[in-house]
Amino acid sequence: MTGLWGKCRRIFGRNRLSQRDAAQLVDALYRKLLLRAPDPAGLSGYTALLREGRGTVADVLEALLTSPEFYANRAELVQRYYPHQRDGFFADISQFGEVSTLLRAMIDTSCKNRILVDVGVMGRSGSNSYDLLRWFGWQGLLVEANSGLIDSIKAQFGPLNYRIVNSAVSDHAGTATLHIGSSDGVSSLNEGHSRMFGATRGSITVQLETLPAILEREQIPLHFDLLSIDIEGEDMKVLSHLIASSPYRPNWIIVEAGDVGDYRAGSLPLIAAFDELYEAVGQTQANLIFRRRGLAAALPDAAPA
Repeated sequence: MTGLWGKCRRIFGRNRLSQRDAAQLVDALYRKLLLRAPDPAGLSGYTALLREGRGTVADVLEALLTSPEFYANRAELVQRYYPHQRDGFFADISQFGEVSTLLRAMIDTSCKNRILVDVGVMGRSGSNSYDLLRWFGWQGLLVEANSGLIDSIKAQFGPLNYRIVNSAVSDHAGTATLHIGSSDGVSSLNEGHSRMFGATRGSITVQLETLPAILEREQIPLHFDLLSIDIEGEDMKVLSHLIASSPYRPNWIIVEAGDVGDYRAGSLPLIAAFDELYEAVGQTQANLIFRRRGLAAALPDAAPA
């Protein structure tokens, strides 16, 4: 990033920047720190701030470095700029990485087969599967509806132990239209859902399959360790169908649910049997994490929950 910081040093002391310098600097900061081109609002807002002297380069840096997006991209930034130094998943401070080794062994002990299924994988950034494949040696089945992303997924996941299925997932088989969102992460079978995040970029016809059919064809065990579902508005439908129509019971489930507040049974459009089989154990900004009831007791010498 020498060129970026050189530009910053040359203009840092100016009270105001020209339109051209301000726009170039904002564009460079977005591309280097957020790994994307600036959105129109961000570009115009920060450019005006610098051009009119209402803020400094330091102010723009502070805003980007403390943004949720920069925090979410931190692993991708390290991978991009320090690929050879990132030789472990954990940033632990133990003497020689003992804590990392210990935690891996503990996770292995609590898993049945180290198999995951990631429905709506999209790519490495924001992935719920990549770290488990890369640092813990899991096996993966990656499912992606958008055929235009398959080659980039293969490039990003490299030689890890996974298979890719290019198919959309729903509660029935057939064909459907996938609406390509303003970003790949918001593409959806539901056009209205995709348009909530901005204008769509087109559409493609996709093959629909049910999740049980995919799991059976790919010979996934009935109690595989992790199911991650992120398919933009279709998540609850697919999860309910899996529970209602098949014997597959993943040990752990991560599912995108949006901002639902504190989870309680019946608060999502899931069949009643789901809450009888699973308990919520964690929640993030967009996802809920569930554990199969009785899983802890089924592990060797498990302590009471």
